[in-house]
Amino acid sequence: MSEIEGLECWTCTIYGDPVAKGRPRFARRGKGVISYTPAKTQVFEAEASALFVESWGDRPPLSQPCDLTVVSIFKRPERLRCKHKRPCECNPRRLPHVSRPDLDNCVKAVCDALQRFTPDGRAVLADDSLICSLHAVKVYCADTSEDDKPRTEIRLCWGPAVEAMR
Repeated sequence: MSEIEGLECWTCTIYGDPVAKGRPRFARRGKGVISYTPAKTQVFEAEASALFVESWGDRPPLSQPCDLTVVSIFKRPERLRCKHKRPCECNPRRLPHVSRPDLDNCVKAVCDALQRFTPDGRAVLADDSLICSLHAVKVYCADTSEDDKPRTEIRLCWGPAVEAMR
């Protein structure tokens, strides 16, 4: 919960490389054409949804305006790691991730997982159109910290304080 009066917050972390929403694919089936979501996206959304619902608990799906924060933390590639054996000027902190996947697609995958109903009929959000404020960040892990692993951090806030921000 939050320390700000009139603001409730829920956080959840998905460990592993962040996954972006894949583009829909199309295939011919007989005389018609069908569309489908790529398997990697489907697996991520199903696993993330199950984790979200478990963390959400027995609460009903949120059905009021809310604020969503998504932090996608990717594994730092070797080309951006410090290779010096002596003290140097390299930047060990988190660095901006400025290549694919696109940030908006990472957020779309999270939003779809938040509103996806699990087989037992539970979800965190009634509809992702309830998200009225969004903050998203895409970075590489810190170079020197073994604790800074790839993951996606989600924070959902709601209540009168969120509605007052509009």
